[in-house]
Amino acid sequence: MSRRLVLAGVLTASLFVPTAAGQPFVASSAAAPGQTAAARTVTLVGSLQQELGCPGDWEPACEATALEPVEGSGTTYRGVFEVPEGSWEFKVALDGGWEEDHPAANLPLVLEGPASLEFTFDDETDRVGVAPAELEGPAASADKDLARDSLRQPVTREQYYFVMADRFANGDPSNDTAGIEGDRLDHGFDPQDKGFYHGGDLAGIMDRLDYIEGLGTTAIWLTPSFKNRPVQGSGDKASAGYHGYWVTDFTQIDPHLGTNQEMGELIDEAHARGMKVYFDIITNHTADVIDYEEGEYGYIDKATEPYRDAAGNAFDDRAHIGEPFPLLDPETSFPYTPVFRTEADETVKVPGWLNDPTMYHNRGDSTWAGESNTYGDFVGLDDLFTERTEVVDGMVDIYSTWADMGIDGFRIDTVKHVNLEFWQEFSPRVLEAAREGDEDFFMFGEVYDGNPEYLSTFTTEGQLQAVIDFGFQGRSIDFAKGRPTTDLRTFYAQDDYYTDADSNAYQLPTFTGNHDMGRAAMMLAKDFSGDELQERVELTNELMFLTRGQPVVYYGDEQGFIGSAGDKDARQDMFATQVDSYASEPVIAAPSGSRDRYDTTHPLYQQIATLGALTQEHPALADGAQIHRYASADAGVYAFSRIDADELVEYVVVANNSTQSATASVPTYGERTQFTGIYGDTARIRTGTDSRLAVEVAPLSVEVYRAGKALTPRQEAPAVYLDSPSAGGVVGGRAEIGASVPDHVFAQVTFAFRPVGTQDWTVLGTDDNAPYRVLHDVSGMPHGTLLEYRAILQDFSDNLSASSTYGVVGDPAPGGGGGGGSDPVGPVEQPDAVSVPGSHNSEMGCLPNLGQDGDWEPGCEQAQLSLDAKDTVWKGTYDLAAGDYAYKAAINGSWDENYGAGGAPGGADIPYSTDGGPVTFYYEHARHYVASDAEGPIITAPGSMQSELGCPGDWDPGCMLPWLVDPDADGTYTFSTTQLPVGNYQVKVAHGLAWDENYGAGGAPGGADIGFSVPRPGVVTSFSYDLETHLLTVTTSEAGVAPDLRSAKGHWLAPDLIAWPADGVESPELTDWRLHWSPDGGLAVDAEDVTGGSSAPLTYDPAGLPDSVIEDFPHLDGYVALRLDKKLAKQAGEILQGQVAVAMYDDLGRLQDATGVQIPGVLDALYADRARRTAYGVSWRGPNPTLTLWAPTAQDVDLLLWPEGGTGDPQRVEMRRGGDGSWTAKGTKSWTGMEYLYEVDVHVPSTGQVETNLVTDPYSVALTLNSQRSVIVDLDDRRWQPQLWRTATAPALEDEVDQTIYELHVRDFSMADPDVEEELRGSYLAFAEDGYGRRHLEELADAGMNTVHLLPTFDIASIEEDPAEQTTPDCDLESFAPDSAEQQACVMAQADTDAFNWGYDPWHFMAPEGSYASTAEAAHGGERVAEFRTMVGGLHDSGMRVVLDKVFNHTAQSGQGEKSVLDRIVPGYYHRLNATGQVETSTCCQNVATEHQMAEQLMVDAVVTWARDYKVDGFRFDLMGHHSRENMEAVRAALDELTLRRDGVDGSQVTLYGEGWNFGEVADDARFHQATQGQLDGTSIATFNDRLRDGVRGGGPFDDDPGKEKGFASGGTSDNDTDLVQVGLAGNLRDLTLRSQETGEVVTGAEISYNGAPAGYAEHPDEIVNYVDAHDNETIFDALTFKLPQDLPMEDRVRLNTVALSTTALSQSVSFWHAGADLLRSKSLDRNSYNSGDWFNVLDFTRTDNGFGRGLPPEGDNKDKWEIIRPLLADASLKPEPAHIEQASVMAQDLLRLRSSTELFRLGDPDLIEQKVSFPVSGTEHGDPQVIVMHIDDTVGTDVDPGLDRVVVVLNASGEAVDQRVPGLEGERLELSPVQAEGADDVVRQTVWDPATGTAHVPARTVAVLVQR
Repeated sequence: MSRRLVLAGVLTASLFVPTAAGQPFVASSAAAPGQTAAARTVTLVGSLQQELGCPGDWEPACEATALEPVEGSGTTYRGVFEVPEGSWEFKVALDGGWEEDHPAANLPLVLEGPASLEFTFDDETDRVGVAPAELEGPAASADKDLARDSLRQPVTREQYYFVMADRFANGDPSNDTAGIEGDRLDHGFDPQDKGFYHGGDLAGIMDRLDYIEGLGTTAIWLTPSFKNRPVQGSGDKASAGYHGYWVTDFTQIDPHLGTNQEMGELIDEAHARGMKVYFDIITNHTADVIDYEEGEYGYIDKATEPYRDAAGNAFDDRAHIGEPFPLLDPETSFPYTPVFRTEADETVKVPGWLNDPTMYHNRGDSTWAGESNTYGDFVGLDDLFTERTEVVDGMVDIYSTWADMGIDGFRIDTVKHVNLEFWQEFSPRVLEAAREGDEDFFMFGEVYDGNPEYLSTFTTEGQLQAVIDFGFQGRSIDFAKGRPTTDLRTFYAQDDYYTDADSNAYQLPTFTGNHDMGRAAMMLAKDFSGDELQERVELTNELMFLTRGQPVVYYGDEQGFIGSAGDKDARQDMFATQVDSYASEPVIAAPSGSRDRYDTTHPLYQQIATLGALTQEHPALADGAQIHRYASADAGVYAFSRIDADELVEYVVVANNSTQSATASVPTYGERTQFTGIYGDTARIRTGTDSRLAVEVAPLSVEVYRAGKALTPRQEAPAVYLDSPSAGGVVGGRAEIGASVPDHVFAQVTFAFRPVGTQDWTVLGTDDNAPYRVLHDVSGMPHGTLLEYRAILQDFSDNLSASSTYGVVGDPAPGGGGGGGSDPVGPVEQPDAVSVPGSHNSEMGCLPNLGQDGDWEPGCEQAQLSLDAKDTVWKGTYDLAAGDYAYKAAINGSWDENYGAGGAPGGADIPYSTDGGPVTFYYEHARHYVASDAEGPIITAPGSMQSELGCPGDWDPGCMLPWLVDPDADGTYTFSTTQLPVGNYQVKVAHGLAWDENYGAGGAPGGADIGFSVPRPGVVTSFSYDLETHLLTVTTSEAGVAPDLRSAKGHWLAPDLIAWPADGVESPELTDWRLHWSPDGGLAVDAEDVTGGSSAPLTYDPAGLPDSVIEDFPHLDGYVALRLDKKLAKQAGEILQGQVAVAMYDDLGRLQDATGVQIPGVLDALYADRARRTAYGVSWRGPNPTLTLWAPTAQDVDLLLWPEGGTGDPQRVEMRRGGDGSWTAKGTKSWTGMEYLYEVDVHVPSTGQVETNLVTDPYSVALTLNSQRSVIVDLDDRRWQPQLWRTATAPALEDEVDQTIYELHVRDFSMADPDVEEELRGSYLAFAEDGYGRRHLEELADAGMNTVHLLPTFDIASIEEDPAEQTTPDCDLESFAPDSAEQQACVMAQADTDAFNWGYDPWHFMAPEGSYASTAEAAHGGERVAEFRTMVGGLHDSGMRVVLDKVFNHTAQSGQGEKSVLDRIVPGYYHRLNATGQVETSTCCQNVATEHQMAEQLMVDAVVTWARDYKVDGFRFDLMGHHSRENMEAVRAALDELTLRRDGVDGSQVTLYGEGWNFGEVADDARFHQATQGQLDGTSIATFNDRLRDGVRGGGPFDDDPGKEKGFASGGTSDNDTDLVQVGLAGNLRDLTLRSQETGEVVTGAEISYNGAPAGYAEHPDEIVNYVDAHDNETIFDALTFKLPQDLPMEDRVRLNTVALSTTALSQSVSFWHAGADLLRSKSLDRNSYNSGDWFNVLDFTRTDNGFGRGLPPEGDNKDKWEIIRPLLADASLKPEPAHIEQASVMAQDLLRLRSSTELFRLGDPDLIEQKVSFPVSGTEHGDPQVIVMHIDDTVGTDVDPGLDRVVVVLNASGEAVDQRVPGLEGERLELSPVQAEGADDVVRQTVWDPATGTAHVPARTVAVLVQR
């Protein structure tokens, strides 16, 4: 099987990137301009060419090494060559020369034998590759010879008792002073001093062998027993060598302990009992005998003073390792001069070579760092020159001799302080000598370090058999303290560092405390005491005995010794002590005091003895394979299996280090297998079909279970995948070679390698537990060496499988994560002051005497910034004159500390330019970054993580803690942090510290939130934003996700199908998934499992999601398909009533991710077909109501009923669940008028619990005040059917395009109407009153307006309904200046509690809003229904149809919010969720997912209710693009089923239109076929035409400067704007043909550009609503105010207002006017008045005040434009007089009359429009961007208007009268329309038609309609 490899000049792991084909390559030099493969030649060039048949090397034209194009690929080239052994360099050259070659640096290639290699080149990426032409295939017979068992050396079942002889037992008092005369400073004996000999000896140990053996001991480890210097030191620093580490005679037992003969007797006696004896030996140093003549002892390194030979020549000692050293002289060769203190000291050491001072390093005391670690004296002890062969040989001789005495092994002291080469020589030689007499001889070293990666170097490279496991010691104490048990998982996973061909971690002695560091009990006693301390000490013992390794019991631990510290304080006497501090110390489970302590009944002795017996009876617990099973993210369960490879019976060990009982579901190898407790419990537990063992473990305890049978034999081996290195990956240093096994089976994997070109494999080691891996040390191999790796799996039935890969030697991957550039960790100390000195200071007001012209003065008071505590950014805003400036940031008022461009200290000046106005400066001290908004956008990353960073709240673009900066000005803005806790988050990018300009997923404006995960604490999270593409990328320095059951990344789509995101699933075949569920919400994420509840496996379906599913859920394309078995799928409905989660596990069974699931798909699959046929809410059978609620995931639903008025306790009615997921209660007539709530018991994912929610009815048709309860009302009850509503009829439409719409807010309509009584102002009833508003509507109706569009009137969440609780501004608004900020401050201070809001905050979709009721009482129940109907009747009576504005795209709240209804009934169903399960908010609020069937049904039912039960004539759908076309068609179909006979209305006459914007998470049909512009062909459902709007007004609604871009009606000269208006006038049809004003070419409407999109998008004119203003954004008057010259007279503004309106009134589509557009309505330049109160939204039908000049608009959406707005508002000439308003009104009514005067303006057919409508001067020499001529020719095709032959409309938006020729109409006689001839505009009557030339003379700023009869 062929593979690919790529090399680079510098080979590093980070350079290799796998391609889609699994072929890794290294990026090389940049690509040249593209050429096709056919035109290229590619030649392998290099030092190997001559060997391959070329005349020479480095020949780019040699055909012998040409690579051939790969068939089917346009860019790939390939060639196979037989390459001889050797070291080579190569690259590729293109086109036979050196003009282009790749990569830039030559690539190395090293072969240890001839090999067939395949070289490749990709011309698209410029990547070069090389690979073995073939690799070894599946397992073959040769693999049997390579497959090994995981090593179990003879010494892997030892139980050591580590005893300090001097402190254990005094069997012979005669040797207490060792026969030395004098006092304690001579002989060292003083039993009252813990630093001196106490009398213990070998005889005492022999006396207590029964005691030692009783523990289960198999080996006694003695502290060093050689003759020591009795006393060292002086004064209070004097102490004795009782411990044995101050050796003077390496051949003799210390006489304090006994004799050599006694040692032999001890060994013999121990052997007779089956116990071994181990010596503690020292090779690093001897006793402190040598002094330095200089009297100084500080370490001197070799760089300062090298070694010198006897002649004084410097030399490097390491260059002589393994060979004779130069002759050395004590006087000249060392940094210090070694001398002896006494003559006796010159010969005190034995053997005699130790007395040679040149055998020591003589460099001074070690500092325990760097070089001194191996060369320095160990606290003054003489450090041997172990680099010398004489020292190596001498030590080998010493210890080989002792081995001959019968010693069974050595523990070697201070191993890491000796050079590695010493051990490479010493260990094999001593073992060889020792094993002549004892083949089980064993040595282990002391390396005082807890890092397995470091420790293992001494067993692998250093060739020691084992090291004592300091790593285990630390983890055992942490475990007993209650640390997360994942620490143990991580620790044991590092055992693979020890695995090589002759050793592994099973040989390591493990311990919990010792004579140096202190006892485990001491370490735990700092936090615990009493019984709990004992329990935790017992935990350490259990962990030590039951995990891999060989337990070491430190003497006295079994008697409860605690101690107070390490060293002397951990070396207590077992016999009755005479040391006061020992006697007074507390002891576990025993009294303090001086007494012998050999109590075999002590609980700790008994525990250790029990554990020893357990491991002897069950050897698998001693050295069986240790397979990780379970770990907890906190204190809790740690579980693992032990299996002996011969016995094949599984043992499961479960430990709990928490103080609470813990449960776990532990994986095993046994399906339906009984496990019996053999330690800690005797229970019998049976696994299920999932092979999981459900256990509950008591606090601070351990249980062991044994399987009742051996593993079931297998017929074939599972597959093994050698996945590290990936094919062609770099291997460097100690490289990980790893394999994955997807099957859950006990197996061993042997790893081998061979250099490519050779035949023989070298075994690296065998691993018997996952993760399967070894570490291959390739540091000695040259870069470029090709290596082949093989993994051979042998299962427990001896079946084999194998796989191969290959790698190339290079630099090892750098450790740790990437993603640098993180913010400082920890607090930032803020300066006292920050200023922005620069050339702008004088403009800021800095005085000249402070600096040159006042500029560049850091101390200037006016240039100081202020610290914003919210985000710790220094800020300041200054009003600057136009100009070019430069500046820097200065700290604390001086230049001593300053920062320039890019945040560089003392960096370059920062230039900027401004057109004049406010400029804001920002400085962040953490990064020293300074910027202003004049240089470019200030960019932040608002999101759900901001509060974690320290912002006051989330989703705040103004909080600059996540400020993205661009220090190198490359257009990429970045921010990094380590402060985010583990979790899943969402984020977007915002410009300008506001939401006006923001970007989401894919760089889409206003796009979906971008999700990211922080997998572990402290990782670097980096945000990178490309300003050009608007793409935000979020990365973390450590890969992974954060398991989170509150998220919902999985999708349950059908009873048997779950979709899982493919991101992060590299190998699904190596991955497992499980479904977890719990009816009571008890699921929780632990480190390796989801705990609580039940679980079952899910099966990966390689076929993926079916096409039918992708069609329904296109955003899930590419997701992984997971299948539930049939039995589990049948339980889906029941499971969904509780908490549900899906968890992903790797091939080791480790939890990789866990998440809740999104359930709409499966709920629809289970219930929707039946549920959609059910009537919800209150339905009536005669006088009796039935209440029905769809709540399929609820566990119980009760109906709570209150009598009208709502007092007292409710009546509880149990509701019955139906098979469609609904709940029903049948009532009686007495229920009529009662108030009610549903009590729903349902699991809520956001809380993780089953909640009892009291909720109103989502199908409520009547409510109490403020919607606190629903009310049972029959809409057919005559009490709620006012006479006016029953009798008034709406005007009929012949065609949808006949609609002429007036958009009106209920409150606006009458709040300023003096003819409506005060109580009724702002209410429904005002529409039936004879007020100014109604009279105005009647005038409009008479003129041709036929429809009123009402802003939301459904139940609104954001308006207080009780008039008594509604607030009003607490100030005299009339008293303030027209440009004052006071009005907005006063209004906005109470805006959230007043009576005004646009109302786009749905609460209940089918009930009228209560704040529009006339009184608080009228807001209750059927009263508000009746008043709403009165409004409808009044409008019908005024000659108006009624269109309701409906918002089904979002709700005001979701989750458990107070005003959340849907989500508290069926959590997670009704709202659209993002990829992590958070509710999407692209609409503004909580997006509703009407693509879900029951959400669509709610939408359909609501629309039908309003149409049928309120006689509403049409609906406008807010953000309709967030609905699907299918939704809208369902609405249309349901309406069409309404008939006059059955329902009282003809539903087919109900019109539909909406906002067809394409944005957010649904954009571009991401989730369904949207109801957006251009996607509603054939539906007669219209969308708002923003093309015409922007063409008329100019620019767009979100322009930074609203006055800059001018349109057709605002003084613009853009040909494109003219085209947009023309296409709009003709119905905005995509297929319309016209000559473009912009290009002069004949094009279709779709070919006209609207910001790069097609301008024309409709198939039919009834799919378009033409408008120039609406409630959103500025009114048309305000837009013109921004854009027109400020000195333009009001009369001309009135005319342009009329020109603007004419583009909709005279268009072929639906005409739409914002209420008051005909009255010059202003909102004081407010661009978003949704919450700006009555003051800014005033609508004055008395035609007195148009609303202009009512103060600066509210700062929230307008402040950034205040400086533009202020001078306009202050200009009194811009406020129209009543006469202007009157004139505008009557001229606008003339437009309506024109529209209704002839059907030619409403052809209603795209074919007729194409035939009749043209723009004859567009794009011709007669064309003008400020003049539009529209010709509607009724002489062509069907005669639409028998009274007219043609209509010519001339829209002259210019400031001059025009004589506009109309080609083709020469000789035709036209006249001004009678409407205008007899109308209100005197100016238009100046229009003259010249038939001779076909020319119309039209006055300036005039629309003239000419007709030919």
